[in-house]
Amino acid sequence: MKMKILFRLVFTLCLFALFTDAANAQRGQRIVRRKVVKGPNVRVVTVRTHVTRKAHVRYAALPRWGAAVTVVPAGAIVISSYHFHNGIFYSKRNNGFVVVRPIRGVRIRVLPVGYRTIILGPKTYYYYYGTFYTKVVNVEEYEVVDAPAGAIVDALPDGYEVKTVNGNEYYILDGVYYGEVDAADIDGGVGYKVVKM
Repeated sequence: MKMKILFRLVFTLCLFALFTDAANAQRGQRIVRRKVVKGPNVRVVTVRTHVTRKAHVRYAALPRWGAAVTVVPAGAIVISSYHFHNGIFYSKRNNGFVVVRPIRGVRIRVLPVGYRTIILGPKTYYYYYGTFYTKVVNVEEYEVVDAPAGAIVDALPDGYEVKTVNGNEYYILDGVYYGEVDAADIDGGVGYKVVKM
């Protein structure tokens, strides 16, 4: 009796797996699995060939990347040639300002509220609203750096485009390509991985 129940359970699970794969194939969601070694553990990151959701959900209430505004928000501080407010950089253009990513090397003293910590090998990065930072050695400051390949972020600001390259769809923001991946450690289970093209 127990063997029959066990057999039916195994058979049902096999059928479920078969139909799930078939359903994904019908939707055109071919799934590619890549192993990413992180410390002594190995975790599998599922890279999706087609993007399935809006990457800017977390930043929906913030200005669009590249948006032009006539005035910067009250309380913005000047850092280098940028105005900085709540994790967003504004650059002076004509008669107003544009939301931008600052050049590499710009420093801030305090990370924006809601930043994400990303550990890649021996390096620690901090991410918020399309900008990556690293801690400056021996100084209480954080410096803007280029997007590190392999970093998985939780959201992108609105203003990205979706582009197909070699049959795979990527989000592109400020010249950086992001692939949509499954990420259990991120709310909603979806992350965006920096991909070098």
